[in-house]
Amino acid sequence: MKRLIVLFLTSAILVSCGRDKKNDVENNEETVALKDNFSVVLEAVYEKNDSLSVVYKKGGYWDYDHPVPFKVMGQPNPQKLTILIPEGDKLENVQVTLSTNKEQKTMALKSVAIFNNQKEVFNGANMSYIKYFDSNSGLIWDEKNMRNNLNFDGQYPPGIAGNQNLEAALAR
Repeated sequence: MKRLIVLFLTSAILVSCGRDKKNDVENNEETVALKDNFSVVLEAVYEKNDSLSVVYKKGGYWDYDHPVPFKVMGQPNPQKLTILIPEGDKLENVQVTLSTNKEQKTMALKSVAIFNNQKEVFNGANMSYIKYFDSNSGLIWDEKNMRNNLNFDGQYPPGIAGNQNLEAALAR
């Protein structure tokens, strides 16, 4: 009888210790914070091959020394372009050089979205991004054709830069 009681108590102790470890592991997994993993997603029409670049603001400063380049394959249909920001960098604002190909005469930018860890933090679909981004002199809006004419004669290549509205949206 004593052996049965000792065996029962030993089993109970081993089982309860195993549960505690399992609960500790589950609690540790919940407290691990995800690193920021931002991406900028453009929906645009590029008829010719092109390249663009993204510069972003982090820690209150623009990181012009480390632009994120992106190659675009030209095609007549809208395409989603996903530009990945280096992991761990907190994106506070963004500037996009939309074209470096001087033979690209027009481009249609349909939407701009920003994601962090695959969760959408900014949605600029259906051209609603225009309230959040300012364009430079390289983009000339063509109302009739609903696209941008590109001008490479200015100081900067055609591009957009997030304004204070975008910074406020990303700070939430």
